[in-house]
Amino acid sequence: MAVDILHTRNFFLRCMCGIYMFAFGSLYLQVPGLYGEKGILPAHTQLPNLKYPKQCFYDKLTVLCFSSYVGLNVSYMMELLTLVGTVLSFVGMVWKSWCTATLFFLLWGAYLSLYQVGQTFLWFQWDILLLEIGFLTILVAPVSRRAWSEYRPRNLVTMWLIRWALFRLMFASGVVKLQSSCPTWWGLTALPLHYESQCIPTALAWFMYKLPLWWHKLCVVATFIIEIPVPFLFFSPVRSHRIFSCYTQIFLQIMIIFTGNYNFFNLLTITLCLSLMDDMHLCYQH
Repeated sequence: MAVDILHTRNFFLRCMCGIYMFAFGSLYLQVPGLYGEKGILPAHTQLPNLKYPKQCFYDKLTVLCFSSYVGLNVSYMMELLTLVGTVLSFVGMVWKSWCTATLFFLLWGAYLSLYQVGQTFLWFQWDILLLEIGFLTILVAPVSRRAWSEYRPRNLVTMWLIRWALFRLMFASGVVKLQSSCPTWWGLTALPLHYESQCIPTALAWFMYKLPLWWHKLCVVATFIIEIPVPFLFFSPVRSHRIFSCYTQIFLQIMIIFTGNYNFFNLLTITLCLSLMDDMHLCYQH
């Protein structure tokens, strides 16, 4: 890994603020219908000890337990929390010096609080991944605003943690397809079914579905290559190998974005790919 990763780290932190902003902002619009008093899964049902805030917090580890302290019910407190998270992440994205460990601890704590009562609608892969990477981001971020422009040896270690998380994500994504013993993956015919059954397909997904079978099989083979052997290049001592592996992962995520809507999952994965870059590649002048 190249030593000069200060600007790469800082760019990663601002991208994480952008991911948090999308996560909080999109959830804000859904809180009343999903978690309100008459919502699909009312949030207050997940906090049986709400009358005893401290005990409730020990049991559920969410600041929503203290909603009564600010004169709000749980769903209104969730809306407030998402608004605060959106504003804080926007501040970090625009003013880079605010991207400190304190800011990311607040963002992570806010999203964890929402996750604890989110039930089915916050149990998606991207929500869990955001909590994991969000915690690691606390370690990546500088402790204070003054340390923003200072290189520290620990940057190498913390960015390696992000790279390791990316490896686990991509390698497991490929291996689990084969471990499932699904005949469509083994027969290289999974993509047509994927386009038909995914949650929110885009208009482009219909056109991709209409492509010939040989093309779908070729795409499945490419997916296996990108997800299983290529991630080992993440740890190559050769810089060009890491850059190549970075762009193959980004290419895969962009293709998924074109054909389906998986919330911020693909954007978060692309952000993790920054751990494979360095300042020289990002064209920074020293």
